Amino acid sequence: MKCYITTLLVIFGLFPQLQYAQDTIPHRRPKVGLVLSGGAAKGIAHIGVLKVLEEAGIVPDYITGTSMGSIIGGLYAIGYSAQDMENLILAQDWDKVLSDRIPLNEVIFEEKPFFENALLDLSLEKWKIKIPSGLIYGQQINNLLTKLTLSAHNIQHFHELPVPFECVGSDIIQGLSVPLRQGYLPDAMRASMAIPTVFTPIVRDSLLLVDGGLVHNFPVSEVKAMGADIIIGVYTGARRADVEKLNSLTGIVTQAVFLLGIQDAEREVHLCDIYIEPDLDFYAAQDFKKADSIIARGERAARAKFAELKALADSINQIGPPPCISALPKMDSLWIDRIEVEGNSEFTGVEISNEFGLKPGKMTTPEHLANCVNNLYGTNYFRTVDYRLKKVGDINALVIKVQEKSPVMLKAAIHYDSYSEAGFLLNMTLRNWLMPSSRFMVTGKVAGNYRLNFSLLKYLGKIKKTALFANLQFNRDKIPIFRNGIRNEEFSLFDTPLDIGIQKRLGKNALIGMGFQREQVRFRPVTGTDIVFDRLSYRNYNVFGFYQLNTLDRNILPTEGTTLSIEFKYLRNNRFEVENLDSPMPISEDSIFAFDPYSKLMLYSKSYIKLHQHASLTLTPFLGITFNPNNTFGDFFLLGAPDALNRRALPFHGLNPNEIVTQSILGAGVGYQHFLKSNLMLSFDVNAAFYTQPNVLRDDFGNADYQSIVGGGVSIGYNSFIGPVKLSFAIPFYAEGDIRDKLRTYIILGHRF
Repeated sequence: MKCYITTLLVIFGLFPQLQYAQDTIPHRRPKVGLVLSGGAAKGIAHIGVLKVLEEAGIVPDYITGTSMGSIIGGLYAIGYSAQDMENLILAQDWDKVLSDRIPLNEVIFEEKPFFENALLDLSLEKWKIKIPSGLIYGQQINNLLTKLTLSAHNIQHFHELPVPFECVGSDIIQGLSVPLRQGYLPDAMRASMAIPTVFTPIVRDSLLLVDGGLVHNFPVSEVKAMGADIIIGVYTGARRADVEKLNSLTGIVTQAVFLLGIQDAEREVHLCDIYIEPDLDFYAAQDFKKADSIIARGERAARAKFAELKALADSINQIGPPPCISALPKMDSLWIDRIEVEGNSEFTGVEISNEFGLKPGKMTTPEHLANCVNNLYGTNYFRTVDYRLKKVGDINALVIKVQEKSPVMLKAAIHYDSYSEAGFLLNMTLRNWLMPSSRFMVTGKVAGNYRLNFSLLKYLGKIKKTALFANLQFNRDKIPIFRNGIRNEEFSLFDTPLDIGIQKRLGKNALIGMGFQREQVRFRPVTGTDIVFDRLSYRNYNVFGFYQLNTLDRNILPTEGTTLSIEFKYLRNNRFEVENLDSPMPISEDSIFAFDPYSKLMLYSKSYIKLHQHASLTLTPFLGITFNPNNTFGDFFLLGAPDALNRRALPFHGLNPNEIVTQSILGAGVGYQHFLKSNLMLSFDVNAAFYTQPNVLRDDFGNADYQSIVGGGVSIGYNSFIGPVKLSFAIPFYAEGDIRDKLRTYIILGHRF
């Protein structure tokens, strides 16, 4: 009975509109307009409302939307059903979509250490720092919207979509609402959702567009102007906060930023004939991972008005059939006749097309285009990479749109670990500065154990896979010497290698090369009970070859992939100087400081084998061999700490940093890591090794016996806003020699590059 009364009320309530339609245009079916507000993650509730509208039999004649409402409304206007969109939304990796990240294995090898691995990433233009206009440039959301709207690429006026559509943005300069009715649909949707300071603005003509919700979050007037007789409005945006809730900086800023949009929505709501507002008080604007329950909230709110919606559908459908929405055909494949490039100045169109990896005159697919976008973005030369299709007569053109990074970039991070303590990391990258097709980098770590590296790459050819390189490093490390489990000596190691050579990238994830090295090594005793010299300096000349592999999915807390480094050296010449040698032993070919040519091999690998969404198995083999040295100072490896601290270091759970100095070692580790949350990880590791440890600084260094050690540890890692944080507890379970079985702790805070 209640449903029957409600139906009658709705019919009589809508009688003026129906009567007007019949009087002016006989038998004309009233036009239904659908308005979808913004609300970030809360706007996903629109999908639940659309499911109920479809069930009730309501087909909108016009759609307007703001921010998330523009995305949901635009896709619905193309022909996506509510169920299609629900499947899309629930399948998304929102950490990826709402970022500028791509998997690390899509980034070219030379750029991997510096990709998404800094606290600050700033442009220098005319040697002045340029602050970005938003935290996120929108690389991933741009590509997703482009792919989803590919079928509408030839439609320039949004009124020509299967359901006529409009969305709104805000001109941040004039503070005015801007209707977006034509152009490139993904750009309009992206502009409408560009939350200030979060996403960078979109430049359109002379306007700088940001989120439409700042000024006009509920575009009811627009749908009425399009011709709607009956308006259904769905609001998921902000409301005026109560005084007692405005007790935090976040609350005050949010209220201030969106106040104009809130006031506008309060005026626009009165133009709606049916108004739906889901209860979303317990959800935040960033709760995209709660999409399933947000959709359910939207469906619940619409279902509460189902009788009213059903009555409306039955009434107007008696006057005339609802509009027939013919979804735009999906583009599973497309032919490309020509490739154009827009937005480039530092890199030529030929260079960009080569890196993009698509040749004209052949068929391609949306999936292949997405891979090509990652190819180009993975060079780390660009802020954004996008594409669009253009029809020129009978020619199908693919337009690659790029936003280049400044040729001078500055990266910065803070870092602390138990070995080098607190420090600052700085990197300056200059592209095409010294010469064309080049990259010059200066990287430094300001800390007790400092690092300073000058690196030059000069690419050869158009493909940019082969390069000449020159690297000059200045490193300081501490080398502790333990006896009977007690550190009774410590040396400062000053290491200055200069490398010159040639390298070739194999695909994106592997690098092979060879070169010549001049290495200056200086030891100075810091503490000790039996110091035999004041300073020891070696100068080595060697040739080397290397192979490196990195297929990890990300730099911070990886979940799958492998990293592998193999290096072989042959040292042919050696010079040394000793100051104040306190030993009767002569400096001769039989002494501790004598030198014969020798070879060195170093291998370290770590593989992450994904077991399921939240867990991975890790395997870590490592090897270090110095073949036939006749001294303990010519070359060595440093074992200890769960992290590689320097170029001689091999990580080991159960030891302090650099606790074991060895010339030969063979070992392996196995571990299990489990993600409690996407950014919180717990790991368990066990490792074992056989090694030789000569009696350093003594004349009985030769023919040392192999010793063994087994250790393990527990670590907890967290990806924070200042970078990764990792705390490890480890202990040696079994050790021969002078290793004490006490608990070691190790802390890492901040990025490393």
